[in-house]
Formats: sequence, structure tokens, C-alpha cells
Amino acid sequence: MSTEFAPLHFPSFDGRVETLPNGLEILVREDPSAPVVSLQGWCRSGSIHEGDWLGAGVSHFLEHMLFKGAGGRDANEIAQTVQAQGGYINAYTSFDRTVYWIDAPSGGAMDCLDVLCDVIGDASIPEDEFENESEVIRREIAMGEDNPDKVLGKLLFRTAYAVHPCRHPVIGHLDLFNQLRRDDLYAYYRARYSPDNLFLVVVGDVDADEIIAKIGDKLGGLARRRRPPVILPVEPPQRGPRREEIVFSTELHRESLAWQIPDALDPDVPAIDLLAGILGNGRSSRLYQAVRERQQLAHSVAAWAYTPAFTGQFGLSIGAEPDKAGAAREAVLREVARIREEGVSEREIEKARRQILTTQFSTFTDMRGQASEIGSNWLLARHPDLTRDYVEAVQLVGCEAVREVAVAYLHPDRMTSVALLPKVAAKPSRSNMAKRSEDIRKVELANGLTVLILPDHRVPFVQASGVFRGGLLAETESTAGMTRLMSRLLTKDTLKRSAEEFALEIESVGGGMGASTGNNSFGVSVHALRPDLERVVDLLGEALLEPAFLAETIEREKTFQLSLIKAEDDRPFSVAMKALRKRLYGTHPYGLEASGTVGSIGALDRGGLVAMHRKLVAGSNGVIGVFGDLDPARAEAMIRSRFEHSLEAGSPVSPVGAFDLPTDYAGTIELAHEKEQAVLLIGFRTVDLTHPDNPALEMIDEACSDMASRLFIRIREELGLAYSVGASRLVGLEPGFLVFYASTAPEKLDLVQQEMLAEIELIVRDGLEPEEFERAKSSWLGREAIHLQSVRELASTATVDELVGLGWDHYRKTPETVRLLTREAVREAAARHLREDNRVIVRLTR
Repeated sequence: MSTEFAPLHFPSFDGRVETLPNGLEILVREDPSAPVVSLQGWCRSGSIHEGDWLGAGVSHFLEHMLFKGAGGRDANEIAQTVQAQGGYINAYTSFDRTVYWIDAPSGGAMDCLDVLCDVIGDASIPEDEFENESEVIRREIAMGEDNPDKVLGKLLFRTAYAVHPCRHPVIGHLDLFNQLRRDDLYAYYRARYSPDNLFLVVVGDVDADEIIAKIGDKLGGLARRRRPPVILPVEPPQRGPRREEIVFSTELHRESLAWQIPDALDPDVPAIDLLAGILGNGRSSRLYQAVRERQQLAHSVAAWAYTPAFTGQFGLSIGAEPDKAGAAREAVLREVARIREEGVSEREIEKARRQILTTQFSTFTDMRGQASEIGSNWLLARHPDLTRDYVEAVQLVGCEAVREVAVAYLHPDRMTSVALLPKVAAKPSRSNMAKRSEDIRKVELANGLTVLILPDHRVPFVQASGVFRGGLLAETESTAGMTRLMSRLLTKDTLKRSAEEFALEIESVGGGMGASTGNNSFGVSVHALRPDLERVVDLLGEALLEPAFLAETIEREKTFQLSLIKAEDDRPFSVAMKALRKRLYGTHPYGLEASGTVGSIGALDRGGLVAMHRKLVAGSNGVIGVFGDLDPARAEAMIRSRFEHSLEAGSPVSPVGAFDLPTDYAGTIELAHEKEQAVLLIGFRTVDLTHPDNPALEMIDEACSDMASRLFIRIREELGLAYSVGASRLVGLEPGFLVFYASTAPEKLDLVQQEMLAEIELIVRDGLEPEEFERAKSSWLGREAIHLQSVRELASTATVDELVGLGWDHYRKTPETVRLLTREAVREAAARHLREDNRVIVRLTR
């Protein structure tokens, strides 16, 4: 490792490990740093352990069913118990594990632990839930078949692995899945969820003795069960190249290249991970710079290393236009060959090392991250300090070791390559079906509500979104946080259904619902598959028009929001950003805290929420967007039926210019805290979203925000002064801001400020360098294209743009504006806005 930096040591596991007489293991780490706990139940069973049912997805199906009834509670009672404690419960299934987890305030640890123990140890797998959940998973399988990334991933694993059971998808093959019966699930549960095949991990503000005693009471009496061993075949070495291609309804060529590598415990793994980082992690990586930036052959390119407990894969991913796919593949392979022949530089290895260390240490920043890392380590090696050992090993790897693993494993004759090929344009009927129309239909209802409708028949997916002006612009100091609270309540209880029934109504058909809140707006979106469009529109209407605002739900969500406020106060960057906004905006709504304050949230009541809802959810204040695989006339009729007569017209809120902005705000704010990290923010108030300077400011933001930026290269790479450095913008109906930021050590704060101000002054004086300017434009244009390829993202963008007055087709116009932008326009905008008398500096340190 570079002599400029002392080795970093990952914290050792300082918790308790207990094994009950029945073989169940318990790992507990007390962490009083925040009043939160993460409870995780791990089963050493995943899709590769399914024996006679291999390929049926029984592990994944069982994960769904365990939440349907356990310990005498039904599905609703399980959810209610956890929610009553302010917690969140979920699970996931992989090849070699199934993990159930609950995150909650530590005050609810025991009640939530009671639920978790019941789920893994006393599940009923009710017969009456079997068919409903079967249908949910069938829809999930169908949706996966429409997702190009999932299809490509499945194609890679079934091609790269010849005999190992991970060649089968975790979710299962539909024909095998359809043969499963409830008794098959229950038999699998009885065998695989034996206590000696389970372990629990608990991390948080808890007492280890109490946790261990509680688990002992709940699961200590669980008897070991007869469990025939599952002998997994060893994947033989790959002796020659393999290639598979399938035609898929997509406009982009997607391809993955892969090579066999050893399992997670092999001593070569740290060097392999560094090789992946050098090749394809970030915008300054070899592949990104050579293939995407310089040769412009691909939209996306990345490298990764998959190292499970069995033979892994080193992979390269490419996304390109069809006519550039071959050249992109050749360019990628040239970079691989160059590393095999020439090796890597000390600078490259140091950058990749720091990226890995940052990723590893980030797992320690919250309770779930810690618990997940401990659990994974225990599953792989029965060694909770496996990450600590890995971190030490990564810091000892040299350049030659990286070249050696490239030579040993990335042999061109042992490569697997798989690709999704776009349907040939010469087949007009099928090609026309695959291409997305962008002929959005705009309709104005009698109550003033604007409706946007876009048919997109590429995949059988539909989404309906309702967005309304509001957010911070609808709040005052005494009501701060009300919109965020209200928007979450819109997806809870309604006048017709409980929160659980409401969620089940959409999730039972494989769909979902979410709420969002921003500085200028809030909204609700609902999505599902094509046959459920009517249900989607109806549920959107129910959420927006018929919320119950039950007193007990309000109090529960207020408690949750208060916990968010406390969590924000524990994050140095959030503390600094709040101070910056307060100085820039004073009493203006943009100076408020989105989650509110302890005082404002505590004072909110049902009457205020109902009044705000009545004021904001109004026809003339909103936009409804319905996008997806639909018939426009039928969709319009549904929207009219649901909203035209039941939604009052109201009036638009927060007219532009209605708020006063402070005039005397420039200066420096010094803040103190007890944490090791120092934060520097240099912020400038700018313009509203309709101002012509926006594209130029966007290019400054883009040029200063990635790993190839002048800030990153100078402050982090060349001088090694900061952990993170970049820029960010707030854009809204009122004047926003541009902020440059860095996280550093307290003793380096003055030098970071000096260097950052010098770089800002260079932008003001000289503008962006020609190459930097072109890179920023290309990066912005590419990011926008990738972002808007999904109909869901397009729906979100178009509806919000229409709401704030830019027009739904703003996304069409902006790329041309960016292409025509000049360096001089950027320099002039920098000179107008990045002025000392418009500058606020926030310094947060010890």
C-alpha cells in the first residue's frame, strides 16, 4: 500500500457468539451509537440446495409464504406488529441463503424479535394463501422475462456453469414451479429450517444477554430435524470458449463476458477484486475511459467479480448501439489483453484499493450493513472477522499480483460470452412493436386536471402517477415536514381499506405503490402488469382522493419521521447542508427541513393534514400520467371516470415569486461536532428552473461531479485530501443553488477549502477546458438517455416537467440545448453566479 497512508483496519467483531443445545447459533453485537436495531434470521439454504425440486424456486416461494402466517399471527398481524414498533420487515433469497430481516427502533427490538423467531421457526404456510402467492410469483417470473438485464443474467449463468446448480434461476423455471404444492413447501421448510441450519444476527442498541435469552426462549425448544445432506457438484474447469446469443425486444445490444475464478476464500480474491476495480469501477476506470469516453463505442461498460462459496465468475458488461457492438467488444478485450501484457500502475491499484476500502467500511455505517456483513462472513467461513482479514489482504496486494491473476484467469480461450441481440429492423411488424412511441397525449379535464397518456407496448407494464405542487413551497416553519408525512399517509389506510388491505390489493397482482416528496411537489405512483390497468387507476384514485388519516397511523408515522430527523442529525453532511440552506434562504421555504423539526412534527394533527390534503390535491394543482402497455382511449376514459367529477378544481399553490429571499447572506459558517469527519460546503444561490442559465450551470455540476472531474483529480487523487468530493444542485420553481462539497479529515479542512476555492476561481476565470466541457456534455446526454429508457422514469420526468411549467416535452428539447451550449456561455454563467458576494461556506469539524 502507498506509504502516504497508514493501513486501515476494519473493526473486529466484538460481539457474542452463542450456540444453543439444538445447534442454533446466535451472533449479537451491541452498538449504542443509534437507537436502532437490525434483526436477521439466516437459513443456510437457497436455490442450489433444493434437491429433487432443483430449478423449481422452492426456496424463494417459501420465503414469500413464511410471512403469510407464523406463531399464531396471520399475514396482517405480522406486518402490524412490526409496524407498530416503527419497524420494517423484508427478506431475500439467493443461491446459497435465505435471509429474513427487520430494522426497527431499539425500543421495539423484543417484539420484532418475537416475530422474526416465529417466522423462521414456527411458520404455518397456510393453504388458503398458497394459490394467491403462486400467482404473484408467476407474475414476477413473467416480469423478469421482460427485463433485459435479468434475462441476460440468467443467460450468463446457465452458459457459464455446466453442472453447478446455480445455472438455474433463483426464482425457478415456470414449468417446474407450477408443479409445486403446499405440502412440498412445508416438507422443504421442515427439513431445511432445522435449528442447526439456522443462525440469527442482531446488531444495535440492545443488551446481548436479553437478546440471547429471548431467542433461547423462542427457539431453544426447536428440535433438530432429519436433513439429508445436499452434495453440490463441483464445476469443472472451463476448457474452451462458450457463446450464447438470443434475440430480445430491445433497442440496445447488451453483452456479458465472463471467466471462471475461485471461490470467496481463495487468497487470489483480493487481487481479483482490485483487477475488477481497475478495469471497470467508475468513470475513471480503464474501460470507461477507453471504450465509452475516448472511442465512444458503448453507453455503459463495467467490470465485476462474483465470488460466492463455489466457483465464481469475473465479468465484463457492455451496453452499446447494435452497429457498434462488435467494435465495443474488441475494445474491451484489448484492454484486458493490455493488462495481461503490461500490468497496472501503482496509481491505478491505489485508486481501486481505496474504492474497495470505501465500500467495505460503508457497511459499518448502519446496523443493517453490519448485520449483513457479519451474517455473510459467518455463512461463508463461520468467521465473523472475514471482512477484517479481507481488508488487510487488499492493502497488501501489489501491481504484479494483479497482473498475475489477469494472466491466470482471464484467458481468451476460456471465456464465456452471452448477448441479447435487438430484433432485426428489417422485420417491420415486430420492430415497430418493440420501439417506444413518444407521442404523449395531453388532455385537460373539466376540473383543471392535466392528464398525460403514453402507450408503450414493449413490455406488458403500466404505471399511473399523480403529482401535485406542494413540497416545501406549501409549508411554513410551523408546518415543516407536513407534506412528507401526508404523502406517506396517502399510501396507508383509506376510507375503504386498512393499510394492509390496500397494500395487498396491489401487491397480490405483482404490482407496487409508492409516494414521493420534493422541494416543489409530491405524488403517488402505482404500477402493475397490463391486465391490471383498471386496478392501477382505481388504486391511484383511492390513494389520492380517499385517505383516511387515521389517528393511530398518523402517530405511528410521526414517530417514524422523528426518527428520520434524529438520523439526519447524526450525519455530518446533512447537518452542514441544513446550515447552508438556512443561510442561503432564511425564512424562504427552501430554507426549511424536508422532514421538519421535532417541534413542527410534534405539533401536526389530523385537522392540519386534512386541510393541506384538501388544498393541494386539486385538479388545477396537479398532473396525472398514465404510461405503458395500454390503449390511450380506454386509459383516458378510466381517468375521466375516476377523477373528473370526484376531484375538486381548487387553485394552483405557491405562485412563483411569492416568497422573500434574504439579501445579506454571504459569509462563512463554522459548526462543531464530535465526529472524526470534517465537511466543507461552498454554496452559491442560483436561478429557478425556467432561467436560461440552467444548462450552463448543469454542465458545471456535471464537470465537477464524477471521478474524472477536476475536483476529484486535484483534491482527492493528486493531493489525497478528501474522502469524497463533488458538486450538486437544487433546481426548483424558486431560485436554487449549486454547492461544491468535500468530506475530509479535520486537519486537512483549511487546505481543502483553499484548493476548492482555487478550482472554482479557475472556472469563473477560464470556464471549462475544451475536453472537460465536451466530456460533461457527453456525460449529461448519455445519462439522460439511459435514465429515460424506462417508461417509469419517462412518466416521472414528463409529469413533473408538465406540473412545474416546463411542458411534458421538455426532455425532448433539452438535449439539443445542451448540444448547442458553448464554453463561453458556461464561463459567463459561472461569472454571474459563482461570486464571493453570493457565496456561503459551511465548515463542520471537531
